[in-house]
Amino acid sequence: MNFSQQTGFLVFRIALPLLVFTIQYVLFRRARKWCKERFPNKLWVFRTTIVLFIVFNVAFLFASLLRPRLAQLPEWVLYVGPYPFFIWHGATFFVGLVVLILSLIKLPFWIGLWVSRRIPASREKLQKVQATTSFQEFDTSRRIFLRRSMYGLSAISFAGSSYGVLLGKTSHELTTAEFAIPNLHPDLDGFTIGLISDVHSSAFMTKREMDEYVVLVNSMQTDLIVVPGDFVNSFVEEVYPFAESFSALKAPCGVYGVMGNHDFYTNDPEQVAKEVNDCGVNLLRNDKVTIEKNSGRFYLVGVDDVGRSTQAEAKIDIALGSALPAIPRILLCHRPYFLPQAAERNIDLMLSGHTHGGQIVLGRFGDTVIAPASIASRYIWGKYKIADTHMYVSRGIGTVGLPIRINCPPEITKITLKRESPAT
Repeated sequence: MNFSQQTGFLVFRIALPLLVFTIQYVLFRRARKWCKERFPNKLWVFRTTIVLFIVFNVAFLFASLLRPRLAQLPEWVLYVGPYPFFIWHGATFFVGLVVLILSLIKLPFWIGLWVSRRIPASREKLQKVQATTSFQEFDTSRRIFLRRSMYGLSAISFAGSSYGVLLGKTSHELTTAEFAIPNLHPDLDGFTIGLISDVHSSAFMTKREMDEYVVLVNSMQTDLIVVPGDFVNSFVEEVYPFAESFSALKAPCGVYGVMGNHDFYTNDPEQVAKEVNDCGVNLLRNDKVTIEKNSGRFYLVGVDDVGRSTQAEAKIDIALGSALPAIPRILLCHRPYFLPQAAERNIDLMLSGHTHGGQIVLGRFGDTVIAPASIASRYIWGKYKIADTHMYVSRGIGTVGLPIRINCPPEITKITLKRESPAT
């Protein structure tokens, strides 16, 4: 890993546990208060709540520090151990995040109330208002509303997390996209590319599942297949089932890929690269290849995962080399963040993944995806364009962090190149 990749990995390993434990602490305090108010004479409810928080948070600490290898576990074990763990943390993350946000919103009002109570004149007025019947009725209805809202939020969160773990991450979609490419030779009009990204081979993306995806990709009968990174999730050994499955990918113009950030997060990314190459997914590592069909041709350019825009610029320049300006250029770059740098270098089409489409999506309005991932990137899923450079960001098929997908099914995309602008 380069310095930028190491920094990103450390931030991920440190920031995520801090966020999780902060949310868990906030939620635990609320849960403890709720138990005392609703079940003052039932000590077992309070103790059960404490045990649940301890068990799942100790398990999270264990997983964060030791990074256990789950790929060797029988599939049934996942349903009695890891899956309940992920459902708990997925649900409590959302409930706790909402509580944390509401607490931050309330903070200025709480400070104002605290100050008012320490000023004699305002304290007397405040006490008179609070003593009125209308205020007490309002306060009672407010508390009932908040309590019922929390019940509803908790139920929806646990139901949504259960769906996301057990069903959402496997309910795939086959999507299509067309792009007009300047200077595209007539023999390449209608040229098709199969895009499958972010496999994340692991206990939560098994060889059986990868075999099924490979069959789906082959069934699209595209001219070319590309896999823009994150073949594995965390460990080198995860590349072997990937290689077995993806060795069956076939396309007339070949199968190509680039390395993603998780491929570099392993302790031996070069071994990952070797196995991926040997299985037939030809890696473009800051390099290009000329794709030809009859008399038409274009450059397929690929760069290793990069962490900063300056590195992206340098690697794209190295990969382009002495590329002729009249020949179309298609770039494989794992992260979509570098569309501006691609546009500066007259890339016609950039194909990326990395974001998983947000993985957990609250909604979409036009080109705007409402998801936690939007905090890190404006490019989440679908089509984007700067000047004459198009980009398509795949939702990918795997998961990272929590093996959950909500309102964001795995995606395999058939890209079609056109000489003229598509009708839609």
